[in-house]
Amino acid sequence: MWRFREVVAGAVLLVGIAGCAHREAPLPEVRLWTHTGDTVEFPTHFAGSVVLLAFFYVQCPDICPMIAERMRQIWEALPDKHRVRGVMISFDPLRDTPERLREFAQVHELPLGEFVLATGKPEAVEALTRAVDVVVQKSPTEFADDGTPVYFYAHSDVLLLLDGRGRVVGRYSGTEAPIDRVVRDVQQLQKRLP
Repeated sequence: MWRFREVVAGAVLLVGIAGCAHREAPLPEVRLWTHTGDTVEFPTHFAGSVVLLAFFYVQCPDICPMIAERMRQIWEALPDKHRVRGVMISFDPLRDTPERLREFAQVHELPLGEFVLATGKPEAVEALTRAVDVVVQKSPTEFADDGTPVYFYAHSDVLLLLDGRGRVVGRYSGTEAPIDRVVRDVQQLQKRLP
């Protein structure tokens, strides 16, 4: 399993660097459930707000916590958070229950209320990741002594910026996004909101 993770880590870096083009097209509408247990239609639920968007899963051992940290740093650097939302979407709905999503947010000090952690049916999340060129690959499932399934995901290291109409207008490394630049980009989008 460790060999798989090493190979995948290299692939993730290459995918993150290669996928730098902006995509100014609407995202597919999908139904997600959130850390509160509520259901939302994404991206419509966030229309009229600038959205910082990342994909993750709770049991991720390395990249996802780093993405959460970078999102928190960007959030704290924003001088005006009016009509800005942070959204993290898990591609592991089997394990990432609303309770686990809340725990992840609390551990990584993401301000629930301004941030929404969500997941949905695999086909819904896959439609989103495919639309924004985020690569997600699940490792073969192994089983712990107690029968619990054990698996990991290799995935792109991406942070996306959505405008008030739910279009992807910015793409950055999720772990190394330049905070000042993202803040400037958010501020520019805030000025264009109706």
